[in-house]
Amino acid sequence: MHSKDNVVLKPRIMTIPKTKEECFALLDKELSDEDRHYLIEDEDAAMDVHFSLGMWIRNNWIYPLGEEDLEKLMLQFAESDDKLGLSFLCYSADEASSTIIESYVEYLKRGE
Repeated sequence: MHSKDNVVLKPRIMTIPKTKEECFALLDKELSDEDRHYLIEDEDAAMDVHFSLGMWIRNNWIYPLGEEDLEKLMLQFAESDDKLGLSFLCYSADEASSTIIESYVEYLKRGE
């Protein structure tokens, strides 16, 4: 059985994405089919992976990215999601990783 704690990336090459598309491409490359299936099928998956996949994203993408580049990246997510709106400009690392994961789950569900 797949567990929320198993969704952890162990990348071969460290790459910090600077666009939403790069985030999704890197997650596509690094997550297993089983991980992607879990994210699609489990209604609470995006929240459940906060301390596994979310922590990996925070430690390896968000913290090293720098404030200015992170703001540019997060604006890309806000522009594509009317629910985020201008209030999203006030963000934390937790909110940023959650937004990436939630958007990635929606991307997977759309089958892009």
